[in-house]
This record gives sequence, structure tokens and C-alpha cells, in this order.
Amino acid sequence: MNGRERLLKALKHEPTDRVPVAPFTYYNAIYEMFDYVPKIETFFNPPDFDPVEKFVEYCDYFGFDVLHVLGSVWDVWVANTLIDQTIARSADNWDVTIEDQYHGDDELLRTLTIRTPGGELRHVEFHNRTSEYLIVSATKEYLIKTRQDFEILRRYAPAADQMDCQLISRARQATGDKGLVTANTHGSFNILGMFRKLEDILVDPLLDEVFYQEMVDYFLPRLVQRAKKMIESGADVIEVAGHWTGQVGPKTFQKYILENENRLVNAIHALGAPVIYHNCGDAAKIMRFYNGLEIDCWGYLTPPPFADVILDEALAVLRPTLTLRGNIDQIEFLMKATPQQVKEKVREVLMKVKPRGNWILSTTDFFFDGTPYENIRAFAEAGREFGWYQ
Repeated sequence: MNGRERLLKALKHEPTDRVPVAPFTYYNAIYEMFDYVPKIETFFNPPDFDPVEKFVEYCDYFGFDVLHVLGSVWDVWVANTLIDQTIARSADNWDVTIEDQYHGDDELLRTLTIRTPGGELRHVEFHNRTSEYLIVSATKEYLIKTRQDFEILRRYAPAADQMDCQLISRARQATGDKGLVTANTHGSFNILGMFRKLEDILVDPLLDEVFYQEMVDYFLPRLVQRAKKMIESGADVIEVAGHWTGQVGPKTFQKYILENENRLVNAIHALGAPVIYHNCGDAAKIMRFYNGLEIDCWGYLTPPPFADVILDEALAVLRPTLTLRGNIDQIEFLMKATPQQVKEKVREVLMKVKPRGNWILSTTDFFFDGTPYENIRAFAEAGREFGWYQ
């Protein structure tokens, strides 16, 4: 059984020969292996290095089943307009001015001013090199500060599916039958947090339910448009971000989020792709409602102290037909443990989950720079040694 077959069956809740070994792997791990120091403006698609192709080499080196997350679209919808072709490009009634302020090679403050017939919008983002091989970005000022801002966006914003999907097509070609290409998008709640402050969207449904739902109803079709183009470009799986839902209580999740998430998930299924639901944060209070989500897989069951998911509780609460992925801590454990401790931890997890099945061995998020290779190798070898179902 090759990696593609194994992962597809795992996501379809069908028997596999062994548990797939597919940790969440990001750009920094690839850059570190090949000692390529990225630049801020070309982090996702450098002109002199191909991280998409090297991702597969990285997986081959450790013996991973390939879940190719770099085959995605990294634009304003992940707080990055450096390669954005939606809001950051001028269009009819949408005049964009960009101001970049660099602080050396490691920091960039970018300001977008958008002028429309209905008024002006402003978006500010900060890019920062947090380690030699990793650059992150975050929004400092959001487009939607008021209802009027939303009305301007809703009326004048360009189509959402004008993004460039070349990384997806390249990942599909590079991956072949070694695995799947998983393209990232946002859920109905998370997408609001890309355009509006988290503190606001946490209270929007409670203070103005109509306004909240209008925003959701605007963004959901745009998410589906984007998913359609990503799938047509070669994405096998759509990973839907829902990590900010861990900030809400059970009642809010059930009343204001669950149904909207399913609208998106069902639309993606209709396009022919399975869905991985990405919540790498707190989930203990709401994970029982994941039984009502039509998702195919939930990642990443992050345990204390970095989140609150206890594996035994998750296994007891979640429907057995839901594929699960994660639970191995890469923040401290994989950085500090010995290879033998890593092997024992992987064995412990697999012995718990194999009777249930429907499991993908993974970390709770991406490897940090400096993660010992002997520990990554121990993780992979233990997964292959103890992951067989027969």
C-alpha cells in the first residue's frame, strides 16, 4: 500500500495496513534540512530554491507518508499580502496603495490602503523572522473595524478566487503516489478573524447576531469558491482552520458555529475532497460537538500544557468513524526527549488508538528549528514499527 492509498483510506475510515505516519510539516523544516535561509518577500515561493519539491525529499528521508501542506495558497487569508492577488491588487472601484517599511532583513511592516467609492479601508500586517528558517506574519490592523467597513468590503471587494494556485499544482506533481496534497482554508468562524479582531468576533454573535451571520454568509461562498479552485488545481484534501473556535464556550459553538461549519464542509465534500479540521489549541469543552461536524478528520489533539486535550477523554467522547491526527508534542517533548523516550511515547499512543483505528500519527503542529533529527527519526521509525494493524 503506497502513501496515497494509505492516507486516502485513513481519511475515508477504511482499513489500512498500518497507521499513516504524517506529521504536520512546514516550510522551516525544509529550509533547515537544506540550509536555505528564506527572505521575507519570497518565503513561500523563493526563486532560487524549490521547497515544494524538497518537501517530498524531506518526507522520504524520514520515511513519512506525504501530506503535502505546502501545496496551498498563502495570501491575505493567512495574514500575508506579499503574494496576494485578491484584496492587495487594484480592481474596478478598488484602488490599492501599499507601503512597506523594512527594519533590516528580518522585519517588515506592510500597510494597505484601499480606496473605494463607498469609503476607505486599511489593513496593516507585520512580518517577522522568529528563527533562522521561519518567518511569520500577523495582522496588526484589520479591514473590518465597523459595520460600515464590512459593507464596503461586501460591495466592492474583488472575487475571492483570483488567487494563484501554482504551489498546489506543483505539490501534486511532486507528491505523486507518495501521499496527498492538503490545501489550507478557514472555517466560518476563523475566516472572520482574518478580517476582524478576535476580541470582536468572540462577542459579535452575542451583541449583534444579525451582523455576525451576515459576515459569515458573505465569506462562506467565497471560501467555497477558493476551495473549488484549489481542488481543480490538484488539492486532494482541504484542511479547514478552526483553532479559534477553541476560544468560545460550548453554547456559542453549538448555536453560532456548528451549522455554519457544516455548510462549508458539505460544500467541500460536494466538490469531491475530504476535510481535515484544524484545531491545534484548546478543544476539551467543545470536542463532543465534533461528532456533529461532517468532517473526515480532526487534528491535532494537543495535550497539556499547551492545550487541554486528554487523549483518553477524546477517544471516549469522539465518534469512532472520525479519523484523528496528532497528540505528539513537538514544542517541548520532541525538542528535549531522548530518542528512546520518543519511541516509547509513540508506542504508548499507538497502543491506545489502534483498537479504534482511524488514526494518523502526527505532531500537534510543525517541527521547530533545531528539533533533533534523531528524535524525528525515532518518531517515524516507531510509527512504522508499532503502527501495523496485522
